[in-house]
Formats: sequence, structure tokens, C-alpha cells
Amino acid sequence: MSPRVPEIVLDTTLADLYGGIGLRQGQNPTLLPCYWCSDIDYRRDIPSTSRYLYQGTPIPHGTDETKDLVVQCLSLECQRFLFAAGSIEAVLFDVNEDGDCRGEAAETLSVLSKEQQPNICFSSDLRDLKRRIPQSQLAVIVPHERLSTHRQVINPDMLYTLLSKRFLATSGLPTPPSVSLDLDELDGSAEQKLALASLWISCFKLPRVFKTQQGMSSVGTFVIRTEQERRDLINTLSTWILRRTLAGVTPKNKHLYPSTLISQEMINHAGECFATSFFVKRGGECIFLGACRQEMSDSNAWLGASIRCLEQDRLRQRLWETISRISNLLATKGYYGPAGADIILEYSSNGRQTLQPLIIDLNVRMTGSLSLCFLHGHFSERRGIHDACITQRLRFSLQRNHFQNIFAREVVSGQIIIVAWYYDGKKKFSWGMMILGGENAESLEILYRRVKALAF
Repeated sequence: MSPRVPEIVLDTTLADLYGGIGLRQGQNPTLLPCYWCSDIDYRRDIPSTSRYLYQGTPIPHGTDETKDLVVQCLSLECQRFLFAAGSIEAVLFDVNEDGDCRGEAAETLSVLSKEQQPNICFSSDLRDLKRRIPQSQLAVIVPHERLSTHRQVINPDMLYTLLSKRFLATSGLPTPPSVSLDLDELDGSAEQKLALASLWISCFKLPRVFKTQQGMSSVGTFVIRTEQERRDLINTLSTWILRRTLAGVTPKNKHLYPSTLISQEMINHAGECFATSFFVKRGGECIFLGACRQEMSDSNAWLGASIRCLEQDRLRQRLWETISRISNLLATKGYYGPAGADIILEYSSNGRQTLQPLIIDLNVRMTGSLSLCFLHGHFSERRGIHDACITQRLRFSLQRNHFQNIFAREVVSGQIIIVAWYYDGKKKFSWGMMILGGENAESLEILYRRVKALAF
């Protein structure tokens, strides 16, 4: 028997935010919170993208890695996003034909107050989705050409452009000095373009940051400090990432610049860096939602994020001008909805010192840390818990109820909130994502280590 999980009441939700921009009752969009891949089919009826090319994930090796990727993209990431959705229609696809993810997703979202639970439309595939919600207007995380028959909040070509690294580099917003190589504008074969890209990368003085056009969770961002790392990057791009992208470029998508590379000046001595979340209104006004610190691996992969509730007012004032500029720009492109930006507050580079905030990444979509921003009342105001974090997926050799029993005190007190869970009945292990809370940074770190020690 599992411990009693307290009801979770969010400060606000996406449904509230969409409702606050003038949409009438029943006009909120339908959320489709899925990442797509350009290289593999999730399932036969959920194929890879061909118009919109992404470089966000390496090709999995074997059936097990493919299954893990599908679970992450169709179940875990989606549950995490929908935890912040509120009372709005949302779509979840089945991971397999058995529909074994439905019960886990329903249990994850059941801890929310009744008024803040999304109305889930479970769908087996993309064609089934059209039959189930033929009139709905979709708000997607990233576009897929197979959704072109649906009405969408944002033109999919424009959304793909706004999500690209090229857009930020050429936007006029305050960013590190950047140079782009638009390979899709050039004539020549793929081999010639790969050779040109290699030569171009070799020309820059190190250290340097290089980015592909459409990476996610920091995949596709390469921090290069040594000549060996430069050689490794050239090999990685030439043998699979850029080679695969160039193979997918056609006259129908080359205007989207899928093969563009970005070279960015390294910020050597950065001060505080925050992953901000905000909501863009139709007129360009914005609503500040929160600012988190990101946790990154040595290879620059996203591991999670943390928030300090007591410093949010200070950060809102410090970041307001920058996110307002972003919101105004996005609104001119027809965008409204959730967005995020990674912003450095203070930095020095090449001997120059500045206090001007600098945008190093732009995420024109729901952010991975959005749910953290909606839990100030739950944690800080009602429980005296002022620090919290959200984890990347963790793997456990036990089911959800067993995990909750091990951490019964923290679950009952509201310190541990499961925001995504998937149990693989064949392999007998689970994937989980959760939000953890502590009275301060030290107690939060202790709890995180206890949870991490249970994972494998």
C-alpha cells in the first residue's frame, strides 16, 4: 500500500495563462507536448519527421535503446510538461500498442487538484489523433509535418524557425558574438559541404562554442577547448550529425536552414546563469514565471534544474528588461504562449567586463523546469521549503509504490512529487522524474543524493 500523497495545488497553470490573454471559455488550445526525431520512427504510425530536421538525439543502438528513447519522448517528457498544463485538453500517445503508459500517466496527474488536471486524449498514433480531435487547435512543443492537417496555434514553419539557433544568433537580441555558416544556401554535394564545414570549424581560435541548428536539452551544443575536442567535433559532424541532416535537405525545407552551424564566442568568466520561464502574450507583454539554475553534465547534457523561491522577486527585477525584449520580438513573429531563455547576468570576455544580461539560448516552447516555477505556494508559503529541483529521468529497479514507500515521509509531507513515471513490465524496472524540495540548498542536496543512490 502506498503512502497518502497530498493534493498538489499549483500557483497557476498554462490553462490559466492562455485564458488570461483573451481566449474565450473553451478556446484554449490542445497541448501536444512531444519531441520528435528525424532519424527513427517511434512506432510504425508515429514516423520520424522529414520536413523538420532535428539534431537532438543520437541514433540508438539496438531495440532496447530505441525503446528507452520512445519512452522518454512519448511518455516521460510529456507527463512532465503536462504537470504544468492545468485544466486544458492535452494529447498523450501510447508508447506501444498495449497502451501500458496510460495508467502511469493518469496516476502522475491525479495528485493535482481536480480543477488543475488536464483532460487527456490518449491516442494510438497520428492518424488516430485526427479522428479523435478533428477540430482542435494544437499547441505543439516542436512541429511535425504529419500534423499539417490540424489547425495550430503557431505556423509550424515559423515555430521551427523560432526554435532554431540561427534565429537567436541573427535576432539582434543581446547574445555572445556569433557567426553562422548557412550550408543550405551553398551549391555543391554533401561531401563538399562537409569539407567546407570542417575547414570553417578549424578557422576559429579556441576556446569556442559550436551549435547545430536544432538541438534540444543542450544536445547539439559543443564547448570546444582543445584541438582534440575540435577534431572530435569535426568527426562527429562529418560521420553522423551533419551528414544525416544534409541527406534530409530538400527543396521543400532548405529555406528553413536545417544544416546551419553556429560558432559562438566563449564566455570565459560567467557570473550567475538562469534558465528563465515566461509567458508571451499576444501583444508582446510577458508574464515572468521563474528563474532556475540548470544542472549540466560534463558532456553538456541537461540533468535537471533547481529554484530558490526566496530570490525570485530579485531575479524578476534583474531579468525583466531582457525577457520583455524577447517577448516583444516573438510577438512580432506571431508567437504567443510559454517560452524560456538561458540568461547570464554578469560576464567578462576578452578582458571586457559587463553587467548587461546576455542570452545564450532561447527555447520558444514549454521549458523543462516550468513545473518548478508553479510550486512557490506549495513549497515556500505552505511548507517552509524554499529550495527545490526537478530531476532528469532516473532508472529504478522498483515500481512507483515501492519508491513511495521508501520515501514515505517525504512523499506525505509534499517534499517529493513524481511528475513522470513509466514501469517497464518486461524489464522489471522504472523510469521516473520528480520534483524534490528542501528547507535550504543543503537539505535539498541531501535528499537528492538519497534519491539518486536508489537509481542505477
